[in-house]
Amino acid sequence: MTSYVAASEQCFKEQFLGQSDFQAKPLSVGGTEYRLYYYETMVDSSLVQDFILKPLLARPSDPVREVVSILDYTETEHMEEAFEAIVHGKTVLHREGESRYYLLGADLKKGRSINIPTNERILRGSNEAFIENIDTNLNLMRKLIPSTDLVVNSYSLGRLSKTKVAVMYIKSVANLCFLEELDRRLQSIDIDYLDAPGFLDELVRETKFSLFPQLLITERTDRARSYLMEGKIVVVTSGSPDSIVLPVTFWSFFQSPDDYHISWLLGSFYRLLRLVCFLLTIGLPAFYVSVSSYNPQLLPINFANTLQSSLKYVTFPPIFETIAMMLLLEILREATVRLASPVGQAIGVVGGIVVGTVVVQSNLASNTMVIVAAMTGLASFIIPSYEMSSAVRLLSYPAVLLSSFLGLFGLVIFFMMIVIYLCQMSMMGQPYFTPPFALSEFKDTLIRSPIWNLRQRPDQTAPRNRMRLRHPRSWKK
Repeated sequence: MTSYVAASEQCFKEQFLGQSDFQAKPLSVGGTEYRLYYYETMVDSSLVQDFILKPLLARPSDPVREVVSILDYTETEHMEEAFEAIVHGKTVLHREGESRYYLLGADLKKGRSINIPTNERILRGSNEAFIENIDTNLNLMRKLIPSTDLVVNSYSLGRLSKTKVAVMYIKSVANLCFLEELDRRLQSIDIDYLDAPGFLDELVRETKFSLFPQLLITERTDRARSYLMEGKIVVVTSGSPDSIVLPVTFWSFFQSPDDYHISWLLGSFYRLLRLVCFLLTIGLPAFYVSVSSYNPQLLPINFANTLQSSLKYVTFPPIFETIAMMLLLEILREATVRLASPVGQAIGVVGGIVVGTVVVQSNLASNTMVIVAAMTGLASFIIPSYEMSSAVRLLSYPAVLLSSFLGLFGLVIFFMMIVIYLCQMSMMGQPYFTPPFALSEFKDTLIRSPIWNLRQRPDQTAPRNRMRLRHPRSWKK
């Protein structure tokens, strides 16, 4: 048997050849030979010392299962499983006279602490955000939803990356058809390296070339919990602080958890304001091109005279100055995001003021165009979803081009094309853009009704249990 242990050790060394942090440690306890295989950069040496080596030295003749005091304990007779356990940070123990391998979880736990969300501003609600450690993220959700109805299904995706993916849902509420379809799509992924959430978004989305986001991404734990309670599915991955929510509709990208922590009147107002800003971001630059080039008669006479006087000495036609100012706004935004925070803020403020002043004084753009560009940028930033905000800004470019050829008629055609395109989109078999004309859907889409009036969960996800509130304000007789 000793030769078998030696042969096994030789296989391990050949598998991990050239890896300086791989260790194959021989250990002799009470006349019995052991081998420990592990990455020294991935294991916690104190755990190995206290919960593996010391118990073995104290009870050398007892079975390993009874000696080692580690919760993460499994056995296997397949060497490939032992190889995989090592690359995940486990310690593999091999005992003389046995053909099985003991896989012991003594991996080193390191990661940043739980912090506030950095990409989603919090006005009210929880200040805890997801981090890169998937176990910590699942721990946060288990604490927020202390119920056996919260189910977690785990996957390992990527032939080389072995990315851990966890799918969460409430079994008494979620639609089983969505779960089966998502499981089919995840199981069919065959890729070497999976980086989430971007890779998952493109691999499981319904429409491959759509500019509109089809999965909602959030790092807020309270937001993920609220969607779980509505019957949706939340996916978290190792190495990313963002979670994925699906299936979602067009209206989900204009909702914020803060809407439910303030008065329902204010929440409704802000939600309507976001939808208005969605239309402004797409249509305001195109409307400027239309009225300045084709349809100035649509404006009041005083405003039309002011607009024409501001364009009198401008060098370029309205279409060129509009696209140039929109591109300049994107450049300033990217510079602000990519640079360090103090420097980025300074460049954003100084660059906006200086560039805006220079282009007007140089007659490269009109005063009105600078105002339109500023309003367009601000309107896009009010949308809670970064993905939807970016998509809306890109949509403004074809709207401007179409308006430069057909005027206001071209802008109307473009909005009609967007509505038709949204109506034919779907996600997990559910319509992506359902007009909220039904009273049950209108309550929590265009506006935010009072909590006591939201008796049922949204119908878009078709949950098995739609009843959310049974006896609202029952204290009042």
